[in-house]
Amino acid sequence: MKDFINKFLNYLRVQKNVSPHTLRAYRKDLKEFTEYFQQHKPEDIEMLDIRGFISEKIMAGKSKSTVSRKLATLRSFLNYLFDEGYVKTNVAKLVSPPKATKPLPKFLTVDDAFSLVQSPEGVGHLPVRDRAILELLYATGLRVSEVEALQVSDVNLKE
Repeated sequence: MKDFINKFLNYLRVQKNVSPHTLRAYRKDLKEFTEYFQQHKPEDIEMLDIRGFISEKIMAGKSKSTVSRKLATLRSFLNYLFDEGYVKTNVAKLVSPPKATKPLPKFLTVDDAFSLVQSPEGVGHLPVRDRAILELLYATGLRVSEVEALQVSDVNLKE
């Protein structure tokens, strides 16, 4: 298995011109997989082997993004082996990556929002405009790009 990994890493370095950081990460991921797999022939790799490896990493507390990268490494490696004719199929394509968790959005407290809206200081049109824009953003949830695209004709003064 080590020879196949070395050929793959050389292919990435020479043909794909990947960065040394990517090579280091791929080498580490493939080393971990071969330690888990304990077989010597790539054609013996089955989908359950990859799922077991991924499960082991999740149970060890690895982040979902790290585990997804390890799966991407295995997919690339097996795709290379498939293209070179060493394996009949890329079984890693059959394994779904773990769902990434989306963090909850951060929000302003009421006091922070009032402070933000009142922050443009001064007299004249610009501070008044800036306070109105901040109030509009806070009150409506519009995106900055949406507020930026607003035209005076978009305002319905009757309602």
